[in-house]
Amino acid sequence: MTERDGLGAAARGLRQYLLAVAANLDVPAWFCEVDVPAGAYFALDRRLTRFPGHETALLWDERDGWSAAVEPAGGDEVIVLAYLGEDVLPPPEAVVTFVAALYGEQYPGRPDAPDFRRPGAADGFDERLAAYAGDPVGQA
Repeated sequence: MTERDGLGAAARGLRQYLLAVAANLDVPAWFCEVDVPAGAYFALDRRLTRFPGHETALLWDERDGWSAAVEPAGGDEVIVLAYLGEDVLPPPEAVVTFVAALYGEQYPGRPDAPDFRRPGAADGFDERLAAYAGDPVGQA
C-alpha cells in the first residue's frame, strides 16, 4: 500500500475538496484522514424524518466515495443508507444534490458500495486530489 504525505499536494487537495463540499453544505463539523486509506466524516445538523432518533452523517472514503449514514443513539457503528455512486470524487454540487434528495425523503444514490478503486493503487487518484490543491503530485 502506498503512503500519502500528510503535507503533500494530494493531502492538501483532499482537504480543499472536502472544504468545498463542507462550504456548500454548511456542515457544523467535519473530520478527515488524509493517509491511505483516506476518509472523511461530516456531521449533518438535520435528522431524517424516517430516522428521528438518529444523527445523520455524510461519509467519504477513497474506495467508495460519498455515502449517507445514520448513527444509532448508543454510539454504535454508523449505518450506511445509500452511496452517491457517481465517482469517488464527484463535483461538490453533486454531493449537495445527493444530500438534498436524502432530506427530500427520496432514496438517492445506490444501496450497495460502488468499490471504485483500491486505496493506495497507482491509478491517478492522488493526481486528481492534487488538482484541487493546484499542485502537481510530487511538488510542494
